[in-house]
Amino acid sequence: MEIDNEVEMEVMENQISFDFLQSMEAKPLTQTQNFDWVAEETLVVLIKAKGEISPNFDICGKKMIDWVALATSGCKQKIIEEPDDDKFLQTIRDVAEGYSYVAVLYSDTPLLKKTTFLEIMDYFSKRRMNVLKLVRGYVFRAEYLQNAKMLLSTTVEEFDKEDFTLINSPQTVSFAFKVLNGRILDYHKKNGVILFGENTIFVDADVEIEAGTAIYPNNIIKGESYIGKNVILESGNYIFDTIVCDEAFVCQSYLEKSKVEKGKVVGPFAKLINEKV
Repeated sequence: MEIDNEVEMEVMENQISFDFLQSMEAKPLTQTQNFDWVAEETLVVLIKAKGEISPNFDICGKKMIDWVALATSGCKQKIIEEPDDDKFLQTIRDVAEGYSYVAVLYSDTPLLKKTTFLEIMDYFSKRRMNVLKLVRGYVFRAEYLQNAKMLLSTTVEEFDKEDFTLINSPQTVSFAFKVLNGRILDYHKKNGVILFGENTIFVDADVEIEAGTAIYPNNIIKGESYIGKNVILESGNYIFDTIVCDEAFVCQSYLEKSKVEKGKVVGPFAKLINEKV
């Protein structure tokens, strides 16, 4: 039967369930330091990189360019096509007016974390630099950019090498998927989700999972799905844009745009599309 509007209302539009402000492995930035100035004074220019892999290619539920945008969230952002080398400076100059700093980043570095971005801006600001060349990208002082004739910075600062891994081939896409899915699962484990056989569990970025839920091997949870408290997802489920309420049990089933009420048992071998049970 047709699913009612209740399902759509309970899943927040464009929800982001976990915070990339810091990685699970890295030491957090000094907690007392205030980075509000980065959002207030920085323009982030996101370049849609030319190459084999499209900027709109989906990895773990987000486009490649959206991962970079997420790492620089809070700042004003402008997305542009990749300019030719001889037009690079003028293209960036044309969009930079009104800002103190301009960070130029590329869609093919989706592993960039927000901690790394803030570290870069802190490094640049404290050293009163005019231009900082990154492994992939630049940071400019806007005043310098307006008069620059050429890029004179030859020293490349690496920061976190993994963050600037160039994702431009099927092999590197597989690596990015592994890293991003690992970050997502680490977030959920930290927040009380129990995972068994996590190398076979794949969860999109916008999935919400409450504490106490247990997920067994061979589960795929995609889209803007919501999994409530103390749910058991036995092996072999594919769940897409679906709400599974508290204490439900789902086993070897396909769920799409559906809702499983509190305490209900679904499966094995159930197929729900636009249904409520």
